[in-house]
Amino acid sequence: MNSTSPLKILLATDGSDTALAATDFLMGLPLPTKTEATVMTVLKSLLREEEMAELDEEQQELYEKVSHETNSEAQQLLDTEAQRLQNSGIHTRTLVRSGHPAEEILREASDGRYDIIVVGSHGTHDPKRFLLGGTSDRVFEYAPCSVLIVKPASDEADSDSHLRILLGYDDSPPARAAVELLAALPLPENTRLKAVTALPLIKMFRQDVRQQLNWIWKQKQTLAQQALERLKKEVDWKNVDVSTELLETKDVASALLEQAEAFNSDLMVIGNKGKTSFERFLLGSVTAKVTHHAPCSVLAVRQPETDRT
Repeated sequence: MNSTSPLKILLATDGSDTALAATDFLMGLPLPTKTEATVMTVLKSLLREEEMAELDEEQQELYEKVSHETNSEAQQLLDTEAQRLQNSGIHTRTLVRSGHPAEEILREASDGRYDIIVVGSHGTHDPKRFLLGGTSDRVFEYAPCSVLIVKPASDEADSDSHLRILLGYDDSPPARAAVELLAALPLPENTRLKAVTALPLIKMFRQDVRQQLNWIWKQKQTLAQQALERLKKEVDWKNVDVSTELLETKDVASALLEQAEAFNSDLMVIGNKGKTSFERFLLGSVTAKVTHHAPCSVLAVRQPETDRT
């Protein structure tokens, strides 16, 4: 995304309550006037190819009838959701695909060069619907772009009408990309943005090693604080109330989650470094942990391909 091109959003839906909540959340976000959204659903195949080959003529007619009805229902759902987005000023189109949900979403995201994929956090046990944890997890893990995981608002949500955004910031390229995206949005006046840097504490057994690392740790603290100050002073946040905090913690993900809870966040924004498969297996991801356990919706921002080194 750049200042001249429209923001392109891929909204995956299946008609479940959480998918509808994702549309609601998207409608409530302050988006640029040049925003385009594709509302997409994925239909799972009713039969495997080998099963299709064994159908007799009567069964084939029934299969085609059911498939037609399923496609009509899917298109009706998409038309309804697209109209809701149109009413909020977002230019939309619809897309029905058949196949494996996560694979089709990821393929469209790559082919269409979208800026953000939007999915609900959990789905339903209805086998006709696809927004289960596994699908949203896989989309988050392998998406070629940023991903917004929408979680339904809690019944105990704060009544404060001001938008509250918690930004997990570590001055990495993905974190800076997150700042650029936020700064490009027409955030409403009195939006509260809190940028938090959580430095992971290093607990060493040998005292001599701890002493040798002390000056390095002090330098990291200084650099982190300077980065937060730059974020606050050098970015044009217009009328946004920006605050910062530097933390030292044994568990970065838990610290960010606690901050989101205390801040009554409507949205968490965090850079997604896109670890390799081996790194995901070996270490896990702070971003993934935050996305799984956040008390609010999470926008995991990934750098555009052209910006990665």
